[in-house]
Amino acid sequence: MHLTQLIQALPEAEVSGPRDLPIRAIAYDSRAVEPHSLFVAIRGAHVDGHRFIGQALERGATAIVYEDVAARAEHAAAPVAWVRVPNSRAALSPLAAAFYGYPGRELRVVGVTGSKGKTTTSTLLAHVLDQEGHRSGLMTTVDFKVGARWWSNQTRQTTPEALEVQQMLRAMVEAGCDYAVVESSSHALSARWNRVGDCDYSVAVITNITHEHLDYHGSFEQYRRDKARLFELLGVSRAPGRKLAVINLDDPNAPVFIAAAGAAEVITYALEHPAAHVRAIDVELHRDGVRATALTPWGEVPIELGIPGRFNVLNALAAVAVGLAEGISPASIAAALRGVRGVSGRMERVELGQPFTVVVDYAHNPDSFEQVMGMLRPLTRGRLISVFGSAGERDQEKRPLQGRIAGRYCDLTIVTDEDPRDEDRMAILEQIAAGLRQAGRREGVDYLKIADRAAAIREALRRAQPGDIVLLLGKGHESSIIYEGGRKLPWNERAEAERALRELGYGG
Repeated sequence: MHLTQLIQALPEAEVSGPRDLPIRAIAYDSRAVEPHSLFVAIRGAHVDGHRFIGQALERGATAIVYEDVAARAEHAAAPVAWVRVPNSRAALSPLAAAFYGYPGRELRVVGVTGSKGKTTTSTLLAHVLDQEGHRSGLMTTVDFKVGARWWSNQTRQTTPEALEVQQMLRAMVEAGCDYAVVESSSHALSARWNRVGDCDYSVAVITNITHEHLDYHGSFEQYRRDKARLFELLGVSRAPGRKLAVINLDDPNAPVFIAAAGAAEVITYALEHPAAHVRAIDVELHRDGVRATALTPWGEVPIELGIPGRFNVLNALAAVAVGLAEGISPASIAAALRGVRGVSGRMERVELGQPFTVVVDYAHNPDSFEQVMGMLRPLTRGRLISVFGSAGERDQEKRPLQGRIAGRYCDLTIVTDEDPRDEDRMAILEQIAAGLRQAGRREGVDYLKIADRAAAIREALRRAQPGDIVLLLGKGHESSIIYEGGRKLPWNERAEAERALRELGYGG
């Protein structure tokens, strides 16, 4: 591809230098630059890519996309094309889409957003959309999938950077997929970051909206606007076929998303709202999963899902709504949901024959604590024990709230490291403990502070008795714990729990 073709995707660009240049690759990391690359200098949260323009030039970049005039001046003599844009991070998306030939226009791309339930709903959708001769791809916080090949997402990003998104969509097309399910975070949807602005969505799904990520978005209203952008993108999508908006009518913000969907067809789902197109009756909640019947305009769909939680009935309803609207039969959808064995780090059971229940879940904010603990409390025959922390350099106001909620629901709480980063790890635990004390809990009796997460898990499992439920919250699927200076300690919550159970004599 030539630079002249690529810059057509950037109508606001100011170009100087040669234009008729072959471009063999795009990179935003100077270490990935190869000869005849287009290097996009991105301002990150911690690193400014403009500092590495020189390294990109040394490695053979022939075109530079930038926004910092001073950075270009340092390399003014370089005989390359200079492409100045208002926001180089936002420019990466249209450049990547053009470079990979707009793969979203050859797929039906399903975007899933929301504060909670995105990963589970996306995973359920991939199983549903693999029915009746269809083939799906998937991008979630937990997993990537292209056709039949699944692998773990090790990036710690819900939605990858735009370059990887477009690259993976192209891989899905080449693998014969006709659907792509993309978990679309508020950061990725934000026009400032614009990781998914050129996916050419055909279907948009919203799970729910709660107060989250306000440190990035600045206000709840902006957070909601960034989420709503997924539905607005349906109106500019150049993918063929009808556009579909699937919206949780139980969420009080539903009217915002219905309005954002514009001319798209709207299908609603709900547990409580009687006007929803797709709703559940005969809901049964168990430790091991849920059962319900979905009433829909296409007929009834039995739901049997091996993942516990009332909220997972809603996630299943979203998958049912999309599947039916896309022409998948009720019987095939029911079979697909029955076949789901769970989602890594999402209400995931750890079973080695112990006489108590161990659950790993990604819940890490007050609202998800309310849902998970509130759901499991009445199912607990013994005590409810929780192990959790709170991420460093993130929302501090939620920490005492987490403690108060745990204090209401749990008989024993052990507060521990999540991702302390450069904060004082013991100060984080103390902020959580303050909430526990507000709930009337006493240190050494009802709660413990054990910073080392492996030790905290061992102590919780050592204290567990028959009939208890032990909740390991906050890390879920994540593969590392981040400490000072960005140092990452390898981590696997499930494996750590299994190791601790074996040390206690379980699992043979």
